Amino acid sequence: MQPSDLTAASACPECGTGPDIDHGRPGYLLAGAPAGLILSLSRSRGWALLAAGSGAAGTAVGVDLEHSSGVGFTGFDDVALTPGERELLAAVPPEQSPRWRAAAWARKEALLKAYGTGLRTDPATVEAFADFPAGTLLVDLAPADLGLPAEFAAALAVLGGT
Repeated sequence: MQPSDLTAASACPECGTGPDIDHGRPGYLLAGAPAGLILSLSRSRGWALLAAGSGAAGTAVGVDLEHSSGVGFTGFDDVALTPGERELLAAVPPEQSPRWRAAAWARKEALLKAYGTGLRTDPATVEAFADFPAGTLLVDLAPADLGLPAEFAAALAVLGGT
């Protein structure tokens, strides 16, 4: 195998897969065939987070990184949170609410990336703090453990193979 045998190729359920696709799930082709990797990428405020795993059948990953300043706009709660999450947020001290919103959003995006739907699914229909079925793992990643500033939230979702 030569480095030239590996080609970046993103995949979008609507647009397809290939080196000319500039959005969707990141991936690679090895000598023109899927390289056997599952990848998820998130970027926020100049930082990037990548999750990778072996391409075992039925396994998917999603990762998301969110800065707390990105979720503080008027109307965020209405478009992003379920009614149950809005109730949970009401119990959060005001000074902690930006971080809580960022964590909720990161969890939702990680799940939606792992599901393969991304934001084609309404995030206000996705419970970020639910009890998930066997085979679904959703974890918060500590910003300090990732070398990120404290204002970030990050989450990893793994479907299958857990």
